[in-house]
Amino acid sequence: MTLFLKKFGILFLGFICLATALSFGSLWALRQSSFYKPSFLANAVDESKFDYIILGASNGLTTLNTKVIDSVLAIDGINLSMDDTAVSSQYLMLQHFLAEGKQTKYCILASSPSSFDFKRNAINDNDYRFLMYANRSYVSDYYKQFSGKRASLLYHSKWMPTLGVSYYNAELFFPSMMSLVRPNKRNRFDEKGNYTYPVFQIEDELITDIEEMPIAFSNAYVKKIKGLCDANGITLICYISPIKTKHAMVNSVSYNVINHSNGLNNMKYFHDEIHVNTLGREASSLNFANAFETYIKPSE
Repeated sequence: MTLFLKKFGILFLGFICLATALSFGSLWALRQSSFYKPSFLANAVDESKFDYIILGASNGLTTLNTKVIDSVLAIDGINLSMDDTAVSSQYLMLQHFLAEGKQTKYCILASSPSSFDFKRNAINDNDYRFLMYANRSYVSDYYKQFSGKRASLLYHSKWMPTLGVSYYNAELFFPSMMSLVRPNKRNRFDEKGNYTYPVFQIEDELITDIEEMPIAFSNAYVKKIKGLCDANGITLICYISPIKTKHAMVNSVSYNVINHSNGLNNMKYFHDEIHVNTLGREASSLNFANAFETYIKPSE
């Protein structure tokens, strides 16, 4: 029995060591890659100064095309939006951007319209994409503030990376293996951070039934983002992207707002209720450029 326990203990210890080594290796490989936005920003973005950055969830990712905006206004921006995130994640991304020594004049917060007023923030589905930077205080502090299993696993991965890598194995371990072979591969975004949804409908169909949706920017993280922007000389602009059947009514004078919630009135521009397709992205980007120009080139 003693011999069995000894062998079992050796095997178990060996397994733990192997799992730990693989987990450290996975996070190292992702940290050297461009697969997810945080490491893409660190490794593939050579510029240190931008005219603007876009922070957001899938709305910001798929609605605003920095290539179109830059071509119209002769400026330089980058899209740092990530799908399946919320305003809290965008605050973390802004911290990460600044920690990487980057600068910007304007920050465009293009989260989902409803998330501007979330009262109970929680860990988001894709917050694991910062796990390779868990040893940085702003990342570990972000994980630590939330409750729940996922937040706990991510926070404690600072010391035991096997916890996070094993839980998010499909999202971390397998991409890390790919990154060893193709370190420049990106996860569904182009070299400027943009992504788009396909066009399924090309026939004109006007949208007529519109419902009003109040937005007060009461999410605590909107205030945190503004505070961080103010501290770094950045002008924050909240962007409300087109929504198929709703018109946002802004109930705040504390923020710069570009409200394009009803900017597109044809079904052919939409992928679903809250996301535009490629046609909608082109139109939205042009509309945004026209509105943004009043901030970067104010009239005399």
